[in-house]
Amino acid sequence: MRGYAQTRIGQVHYRHDGSSGPAVVCFHEAPMSSAIYAPALPVLARSFRAYAFDTPGHGFSDPFPRQPSIEEYASTLLESIDDIGIDQFIVVGCHTGAAIGLEIARQAGDRRVLQAVLTGVPLMKPNEWEGYFERVLSGGRPGEPPPKSWKELFAPDFELSMDGAHMRWAWNRWASGKRSDYPLDSTPVELIHMAVVQLLLAGPHYNWMYRAAWSYDPEPALRGLACQVLLLNGSKDPLADKDVDVAQHLRDARIVHLEGLTGQLPWRVPERFTAEIERFVGIPTETVSG
Repeated sequence: MRGYAQTRIGQVHYRHDGSSGPAVVCFHEAPMSSAIYAPALPVLARSFRAYAFDTPGHGFSDPFPRQPSIEEYASTLLESIDDIGIDQFIVVGCHTGAAIGLEIARQAGDRRVLQAVLTGVPLMKPNEWEGYFERVLSGGRPGEPPPKSWKELFAPDFELSMDGAHMRWAWNRWASGKRSDYPLDSTPVELIHMAVVQLLLAGPHYNWMYRAAWSYDPEPALRGLACQVLLLNGSKDPLADKDVDVAQHLRDARIVHLEGLTGQLPWRVPERFTAEIERFVGIPTETVSG
């Protein structure tokens, strides 16, 4: 099922499955959309009322008229949650979506947020981002001089081109073999295709989510989070090594890393993703592998 929530900036699109159990609200990484959660929603529906939202400007959600902050993304998505009648909920978010989910939890308050499942919280100081993107990208640049900015190499501005050059650039962004977080030997072409389509759908402002995350300090929200938190990640995700630091800022955290996986857990391993959330929440589930 799909629907739209009404907010002050326009409509926010969401996907939904499940008719009983706690509400789980899911937020995607940039520059994806709720499509990254599509394989997991029917599995989550066995135990939860599962929702996945398109961040404004992504998927089928209306965009902001200007560059927003993480706080503004969060307040608009919380407005969406309110509009469709969800009171208490479990927050799920990945990378930029983890920053948004964390900020939603801060804004919603302790009574409403039951638990949180966060993948790759970007706990970075401003001067750490360049080194992070160098690690993500430099594996495919042997012998090339370093760019002026690794951040801008990762998420540059682009313009629409009549010859379709922007489409070739978008494809190469994932399929060139230069991304340590999308190794070609273990990344299905269908996942790359979906990522490219979602970037092009977001258009030239696809990088607004990234830039909002680069300016966001998650530490105050982490310290203020009263609920239990599961830091669920793939062992090869480039942000997985930050989870120990993230946990030190939380009152009640556990870390689960799925061996051999880079990311996109709800798309790559929806059964395992769901089982880990069920186990964390305390819902009996069968052991799921892979």
